[in-house]
Amino acid sequence: MRRKRTIWWILCLAAVLILCLPLTLLGKNPKLDRVRKYVMDIPESETAAKQDEWTFSADRVVGDHTSEYVEAHGNCTLSMGDNELRADFARYYQTTGWVFLKGNIRARWGGDFLEADEGEFDLNNMTGWLKNGKLFMAKPHIYVEAERVGKSKGDSYTFKNAKVTACEGERPAWSVSTEEGDIDLDGQVKLYRSAFRIKDIPVFYWPYMSLPGRMERQTGFLTPYISSSSKLGFQTNLPYYWVINDEMDATFYQNYMSKRGYMQGVEFRHVEDEDSKGMWKVDYLKDSRTADSEADEYKSYNDDGLARPNSNRWWVRGKYNGWLGSPNIKVKVDLDAVSDQNYLRDFNRGPNGFDQTRDDFLDAFGRDIEDKDDNIRTSTLLASRSWDRFGLSSKIQYRQNLEFMNGNGDDDKDTTVQTLPELEAFAFQQRLGSTPVEVAAEAKYDYFTRKYGHTGHRMRLTPELKVPMSNDYVTFIPNASIDHTSYNVSRHEAFGEQKITDKGGRTRTINTSKVEDGYSSRTTWKAGFTAFSEMTRTFDLEEMPEADPSLAGTSRWTRLRHSVIPRVSYAYTPTITGQDKHPYFDEFDRIDGLNEVTYSLTNVLNRRLDTVVLSPNSGQSPQAALATSYLEFIRFRLEQSYDQNEASRNADRDEYERRPFSDVLAELKVRPREYVDLVTRTWFSPYLTEFTQTETDVRFFKDGLGEIIVGYDYLTKIDEYKRERDKTLSIARLEGTWEINDEFSLNAIYRHDFNSERDLERTLTLSWFSGCYTLHFGYSQKPDDDRFEFGFDLMNF
Repeated sequence: MRRKRTIWWILCLAAVLILCLPLTLLGKNPKLDRVRKYVMDIPESETAAKQDEWTFSADRVVGDHTSEYVEAHGNCTLSMGDNELRADFARYYQTTGWVFLKGNIRARWGGDFLEADEGEFDLNNMTGWLKNGKLFMAKPHIYVEAERVGKSKGDSYTFKNAKVTACEGERPAWSVSTEEGDIDLDGQVKLYRSAFRIKDIPVFYWPYMSLPGRMERQTGFLTPYISSSSKLGFQTNLPYYWVINDEMDATFYQNYMSKRGYMQGVEFRHVEDEDSKGMWKVDYLKDSRTADSEADEYKSYNDDGLARPNSNRWWVRGKYNGWLGSPNIKVKVDLDAVSDQNYLRDFNRGPNGFDQTRDDFLDAFGRDIEDKDDNIRTSTLLASRSWDRFGLSSKIQYRQNLEFMNGNGDDDKDTTVQTLPELEAFAFQQRLGSTPVEVAAEAKYDYFTRKYGHTGHRMRLTPELKVPMSNDYVTFIPNASIDHTSYNVSRHEAFGEQKITDKGGRTRTINTSKVEDGYSSRTTWKAGFTAFSEMTRTFDLEEMPEADPSLAGTSRWTRLRHSVIPRVSYAYTPTITGQDKHPYFDEFDRIDGLNEVTYSLTNVLNRRLDTVVLSPNSGQSPQAALATSYLEFIRFRLEQSYDQNEASRNADRDEYERRPFSDVLAELKVRPREYVDLVTRTWFSPYLTEFTQTETDVRFFKDGLGEIIVGYDYLTKIDEYKRERDKTLSIARLEGTWEINDEFSLNAIYRHDFNSERDLERTLTLSWFSGCYTLHFGYSQKPDDDRFEFGFDLMNF
């Protein structure tokens, strides 16, 4: 309506324009060369405002070229590019470039929106102030309502007696009232003498508060973690985040637990370039609770025979990827050392707990750490250099054995093996000249040391040959390799019987008194082959009609491809005698004879889906086309092995009968639709005629609705010649997430151990998503701990 009124005035006064006062700001002054003369009756093509000049218009303007200022009344507008100022009244000072605005001020400035009763702006420096103003900054997404708002150069603001929030509405869900504050060029919000409010009720007072603004990192306090558990008591963890520079940052965790005391944590991260990054974490606690005997600890810990009398508890861990001297020399570091065997089980939740640490390492480096129940913590330093066909690597590895800490074992009797160092040279698999023969080789040197037991050098050479052959029906790949290993025992120290566990879980005993001092060697070989084929047939299903706009969205399976892949492999290694004279440092020091064939049959079903989609053209009627997608929706594999050595075994026949056939593995992967996944692996013993192991997961999911996961893991107790498991494991897992609506979601986790007839976990978490915050309420029950957790995130910060 106002625009029509302006146009009417323009038409009426165009004839007498030279006799009347100008309707626009007249002329240019020397100090404000960017304010442009705007004459309403000149064609727009000739008078279009430049992006670096201000234009000014109003219903009525009072003043002339010689006036100190010009006053404009009604629909006053100043604009330059995307910046715009509007008000009921404007007074422009021609010599200084200042403009005074009053009444219904509306401003759009660099993507920010302002409202006020009064205001002044310096159009030269883009600065000014607002009285009783409101400010909205899109980046960051915040609202400021203040008695006075000042705008400095750039996108920085100051304000007094203000209310700051990221929520919309007159009564926001949360806000911060502050006496003073400012927003810098990076969008960081600093508040002084402020109070955090829920609705309009003050919750706590803080002398200084800093809220991060845009997506750039900002120094300040992070969202606190609050929980209450029967194990740790009331817990509050307040992280402080420090941006050191563009490549480094640190987080300090102030973690208080009413039943344990104060834990200080530090996390340091650095990224020097795209190939170099590191993450290091340290936590320390003077624990108010100790456990001088195993019985003093939690029931779930009472199966390891270890006590925890120490009150000084800590965990140091970290990972690093980088290079040394040249980007071609890759370096990786894994650090993991802890004060006692129960630390990771006690402190596994929270922002610096075991679970979060494991997730952080997997996300950033793709490398895991040992499980929280593992009493061996491994730290490794690895350097490598690769060329097209060859490579070199070196490694130092230290293994911390928690069973010898805190008085649980005699530290002088620690037989844990350390690798200091390992040097390796290898040739990648490559063709030998113009022949079909492919070769690969590896040479590895290790020096093994330990506090108690044999120490010494080991050199291992393993060249390998392969000859791939194939035709239209079958691929056949024979292979042969040599394994030559030599030892030099530098310290001969027998310590009785050494217990080791092989891949089948069976414990074996090595008599260390039979190990010979000085030099010894061993040479063996292995050979075998792999053969496989693939038979495929494609079936035509229902034909898709010609694409027509009326059939948009119609889908049909038009092709079905069935593939059958038989595979057989054979491996032979001769049985070696006299290995007792060699020291045992790792699994490569005892090689068992092997005479085994493995056979499998895999069935794969792929479908082709054709869908009619619209491909509209501007100005024309929509046209239809066919979109094609492929999906492997079923994969089923059967696999079994036959061990000839087991079939002819004569040892321990009275205790263990011969069982040359392995369990039959049945693996099934099904995805019939985009919202269903089924993966199951089951092992069936032909001798026990029962399932010995099962891993099953079924997942149903749909965007906007949620997901349901049903899982079951089963391991039966087994005592056979080749394998042993000392207990039965039978665990069911049910997890579901229900997206109730756009604001609420409910997550539930339930795990039950059928063997011990107890619940392992019952967790319920309610999340409330608002436009400016998220609240999390969680409760979990585990055999050794009941925990309530509360967390919140202020959205857009």
